[in-house]
Amino acid sequence: MAHSIFYFLIFCFIIGFNQPLLADVPIQEWTTPKNIHTIFVQDSSTDLISVNFAFKGTGSRTDPDGKEGLSALMTQLLLERTIEGSDRYTLQKKLKTLGVIYGIQYSVDADNINFWFKCPKEKLKDTLEIVKIIITTPAFDEKELAKIKNFDPVSARLATSTEQEFASKVLIQKLLSPHPYAIPSTGTLDGRQTITIEDIKEAAQNRFARCILVFSVVGNISLQTLTQYIDATFGKLPENAKLPSITKAMIKSDGEITFIPKDTQQSGIVFGQAGTSVQNKDYLPLLIINDILGGKPFTSRLWLEAREKHGLVYSIQTDIFNWEYASLLMGSFECDNKTTQKVINLVRNEWKSLKEKGVSEAEFKAAKTGLQGSFVLTFSTPDGIGQYLLRCYLNGLPTNYINQRNKLLELVTLDDVNKVAKNLLDPEKLTFVIVGKEASL
Repeated sequence: MAHSIFYFLIFCFIIGFNQPLLADVPIQEWTTPKNIHTIFVQDSSTDLISVNFAFKGTGSRTDPDGKEGLSALMTQLLLERTIEGSDRYTLQKKLKTLGVIYGIQYSVDADNINFWFKCPKEKLKDTLEIVKIIITTPAFDEKELAKIKNFDPVSARLATSTEQEFASKVLIQKLLSPHPYAIPSTGTLDGRQTITIEDIKEAAQNRFARCILVFSVVGNISLQTLTQYIDATFGKLPENAKLPSITKAMIKSDGEITFIPKDTQQSGIVFGQAGTSVQNKDYLPLLIINDILGGKPFTSRLWLEAREKHGLVYSIQTDIFNWEYASLLMGSFECDNKTTQKVINLVRNEWKSLKEKGVSEAEFKAAKTGLQGSFVLTFSTPDGIGQYLLRCYLNGLPTNYINQRNKLLELVTLDDVNKVAKNLLDPEKLTFVIVGKEASL
């Protein structure tokens, strides 16, 4: 569009969040002749093209039993060496020459394999040529595999993690096991050890397919040119993927308190229960509930009660975590070892109070206004817009949800919120994991 999306959104911020947005984000969506789903926002205000793409449903949840970490290892090996002989240092040098900011980045989560980059618009074709080489002609090398699979990223991360980070890992395993979501996306050391080059090659053949590939692009390029570039890059990938079927996770929130001893001055505590998926009609009411309960500092109930009133914690927060087949409402805090049980009781009491008494009109209006405003600010850059559009698609939401979300949020009533709080919040089943000294019990 002729005007900058950035300035449009900032203007919406200035005039106030209670005002309707002046215009929708102009989304174009189509499937290329090679059957690659594409989401596009024209933005002529920048000379950079922001590109996000993902292979839907190919994340760590697809790793076979006993080979946990296969998706992560396969994706890491993609950028190590190509058939033509380029190694990752050569590739990064080429990308730097093209002006690709931070190179080609990737992540493997439980559900998807994701890639993203940003480059000058006149270098998009050349950059996609390098992407093509990386994904379609990788040289999966035995020596490289041996080097990276013997490194246990989970253990390395936990060795330097905070008490809360360690507790989060344990809580997720407790709530979601034996579902694949309970296992870190990097896998396990034992699982990584069993993975062979043949496993890697088969995984790449099964996962990198056009029918599950989706692009989200923001920048100044024509629809026709973008279509040609995408098909030229990925048109020779297999049409169909071969992926295992995945069932919904059964969340085992039993109200237990798990204690993990560690010699530390403060305990790290994480707690959680079942949430609801982003497609569910109860999700937006839950978003408001989370905001009131612990979703933001300074004004949430847990913050005011645990920090401002009693001075028991430095900070306390809650958030909603969503996968395709599971959703959790989780929270965390740190406190003195001797007062852990007192804060746990406080958390349960706030959970119970919100469930039984609901939220006030003032809390409801403030939370709704704040959520509408923060949503707009998410899209202050083309990167933010592109990433959100891709997440919508991957989460099973219509791409136009970016234009509908605040309107749908406005339709949520106080009765809706209090009904969801009553039906969903369960203080007796709120499950805790503590990492700290025994005095915390």
